Amino acid sequence: MEQIGTVIALRRYPVKSMAGEDLDEARITFAGIMGDRVYAFVDPQNKTDFPWWTGRQAHEMIRFEPHFTHGLPSKEEFPDRDQFSVDVRGFDGQTFRMGEEGFTRHLEEKFGRSLRLRFSERNMTDSRPVSLLGLSTIRALSDELGFELDRRRFRENLYVEWNDPRPFFEDGLLGRRLQIGETVMLEVVKRDQRCVIITLDPDTAQARPEILGLVARRHEGSVGVYATVLREGIVCTRDPICTV
Repeated sequence: MEQIGTVIALRRYPVKSMAGEDLDEARITFAGIMGDRVYAFVDPQNKTDFPWWTGRQAHEMIRFEPHFTHGLPSKEEFPDRDQFSVDVRGFDGQTFRMGEEGFTRHLEEKFGRSLRLRFSERNMTDSRPVSLLGLSTIRALSDELGFELDRRRFRENLYVEWNDPRPFFEDGLLGRRLQIGETVMLEVVKRDQRCVIITLDPDTAQARPEILGLVARRHEGSVGVYATVLREGIVCTRDPICTV
């Protein structure tokens, strides 16, 4: 095997379209990072194949900060249901518990829409279980735009420093198998087609439409890649990434 990069940051999103949390280590299952996007809100009025209520429709969704009440330790291979308990801090300072009627009602009043909460131990991702993005790509996009991009805009699971510094290096890994750390094996299967979410400042939710415009014009609308999981295990920051 040849090492081609290093995991610099791990991130999961307990509630779909809300803020993420950085991790020192994470258990990766066939469904993705354990605890990633296990809660989501559905818009019952939306009859399309994308029924989720997200930051696309309500930008301020991304400002809510969820965290697992008990940390959801990665060593636990089969957590009990109560270990998936999540507390959410609103940007007005209020704290809520996922599943409590009061939080759903709070969102409905804020956004003027009837919502339903869903929970699933199998991650409710948009496409594939795990997403990856090279930091060199973010730096290159920052140079093209003329201002620095916060990596949190891209809502990836793994942020990687590739040994090859070329931007969009990850696009060349389509069809390749990667081993991360001692156990986990992924197969890169798809480029990540982007939406309005990357235009939103992760702290303020203010939009910079030119970001998506540039990605669409110069990069075929894609930033980062998706992967499926071939072998489960635990991944840590600073773990090597090798081609298999």
